[in-house]
Amino acid sequence: MKVTHTYGKFSAKTINGESELLYINRNNTSIRIYRTFTPEKDEENGVADGLTIAAFNFARKNGLKVRPDCPFIVTFLEKHKEFGKLVDS
Repeated sequence: MKVTHTYGKFSAKTINGESELLYINRNNTSIRIYRTFTPEKDEENGVADGLTIAAFNFARKNGLKVRPDCPFIVTFLEKHKEFGKLVDS
C-alpha cells in the first residue's frame, strides 16, 4: 500500500476507494489527528493502521507530539504502546 502525504492529510488508494487520516498542525509542536476514514470493504485490511503508522512516523521524524482526537486512533494506541511516547497529553 502506498501512503501519500499532503499538508493535513495522509491517504491511500485501494480498489475499494480512498482512505484518509486528517490532522491539524498545532503551533509546530504537535499534530491533532481528528478523523480517519476507510471504505467499508477495507476496514479489516490494515489500511487505517498503515495511515496511522505513517502519521506517527511523520510526527517522530519532525519532533512533534500527537493528540489523538479520533476514536480509531485511541483504540490503535491501546494496541500499539510503542507510539505512546509521542502522545500529547
